[in-house]
Amino acid sequence: MNLTKKRKDTLINMVYYAFLAALFYLFMKYAFGLVSPFILAFAIAMVLQKPIRAISKKTRIKKGIIGAFSVLLIISLIITAVVFVGYRLVLEFKGLGEYLMSVIDDLPRLIQAAEAWILDKIAFLPDAAEKTAADAISGIVDNILLATQEEMPHAAQTPSLNLGGIDLSTLATPLGGLLSTAMQIPAIFTAILIGIIACFFITCDYDGFTKMIKENLSDEHERALVRTKKLLGDILGKMLKSYVTLIFITFCEVSIGLNILKLIGVYDGGYIIAISICTALVDILPVLGTGTIMVPWAVINLFTGNVGLGIGLLVLYAVITVIRQILEPRLVAMNVGVHPVVTLAGMYLGIQLFGFLGIFILPITIILVKALNDEGIIHLWGKSREKIVKNNQ
Repeated sequence: MNLTKKRKDTLINMVYYAFLAALFYLFMKYAFGLVSPFILAFAIAMVLQKPIRAISKKTRIKKGIIGAFSVLLIISLIITAVVFVGYRLVLEFKGLGEYLMSVIDDLPRLIQAAEAWILDKIAFLPDAAEKTAADAISGIVDNILLATQEEMPHAAQTPSLNLGGIDLSTLATPLGGLLSTAMQIPAIFTAILIGIIACFFITCDYDGFTKMIKENLSDEHERALVRTKKLLGDILGKMLKSYVTLIFITFCEVSIGLNILKLIGVYDGGYIIAISICTALVDILPVLGTGTIMVPWAVINLFTGNVGLGIGLLVLYAVITVIRQILEPRLVAMNVGVHPVVTLAGMYLGIQLFGFLGIFILPITIILVKALNDEGIIHLWGKSREKIVKNNQ
C-alpha cells in the first residue's frame, strides 16, 4: 500500500513539474517579449528605490519627485551614450563588417594558402607517404572549394525582376531586409515608450504598487515573495556585477593587446574597439570563449604568411585565458553548486527552445531555481537548507 501511494505521489509530482515546465516554456516563448518592458521597468524601479529613499530621507523631498528625476536622468544618460558613443560604434562595426565580407570573398585564396602551407610542412615524409597525404589533402580542399562555389549569394538566387527592361534583382535582397527592419521599428519604439512610461509610474509610486500586490497575497505567500525578491536581487546583482567586470577586463586586454601589436608593427588593421567588444561579449559564453575569435584569426594569419600577427594573437589569447582563469573564481562570488554539465545542458536547450537569448535565460533560470530550492522557498527536490536547519534543531 505504501509503495502504491509512493508511486502515485511520484506520478502526481512528475505531472505537476511537467505542467510548470510547459507554463515556463509558453511564457518565455510567447509572453516574455510582450511583458518585457514592464519587467524591465519594475527592475529599474526596484534598483532605484534604495538611493531614492536615502536622498528623500536627507533632503525631505517626496520620493515620487526624486523617482521622476532619477528616471529622467537615466533616460538622458542613455540618449547621450547612444548619440555620442553609438555613432562611433556604428562606424567601427560597419567597417569591421565590410572587412569580414572581403575576407569571406577571399576565402578560396585562404583555403589554397592553407593547402600550400600544409603541403610544405609534410615535405619531409617519404615520397609514397607524401604523395598519399598530398592527394588526400588536395581532395579535401577541392571538395571545400566546390562547396563554397555552390553556395551562391542569396541575391544571385533571387528571381530576376524587370521593370521596363531594367533588371531590379540586385535590389530585391537589400530592399527586403530594409522593409523587414522598417516594419519592426514601430513595435520597438512602442515597446520603449511603454517601458519608459511604466518605469515612471512604478518608480514614482513603488510603495503603492508593491502594496497593491501584497494585499492580494496571504501572509505566508507575502513572506515567500519578500524572501524571493531579496534572494533574486542578490543573485542577479552579483552575477551582473561579476560578468560586467569580466567583460570590461577582457575588453581592456584585447584593446591593449591589439594596440601593442599595432605599435610594434605586427598589426596594421583597424576596428580595434569593435573587435574588443565582440571578443569580450563572446568571452562570457562558456562554450565559446575568446578562442572562438582569436584562434581562427591567428590560424588564418599563419596560413597566409603573416606569422608575426598569428603568433601575437596566440600569445594574447593565452594571456587573456590565464587572467580569466585567475580572476573568474574571485569575481564570480555567487556559486549555488550547479554542475557545469547542467549549465551546459541548459545553454543547449535554451538556444534550441528560445534562440540566442536562451543561452542566458535557461542557465540563469536553473541557477535561480536551485537557489530558491536550497533556501526552502520552493520544494522541488532534495532537502533545502531550511529543512536541514530544522532537523538539526
